[in-house]
Amino acid sequence: MKIYNKLIRDKIPQVNDQIEELADLVELVYAVLDNKGVSLEDFEKVRLEKREERGGFEHKLLLLETD
Repeated sequence: MKIYNKLIRDKIPQVNDQIEELADLVELVYAVLDNKGVSLEDFEKVRLEKREERGGFEHKLLLLETD
């Protein structure tokens, strides 16, 4: 028997594709924001400010190692 200790959705689809997995991530973020009392508008403002200051992920840069 394999034991899992992970949060799962209320209605688990039989087969998840990639877009469904991304939707799960967004639902998780929304749940955390709600738990912390942060509005979507405030979250989006912080996200855009951080993107302006540090950039996004369009170039798919990878940090391979550090010393």
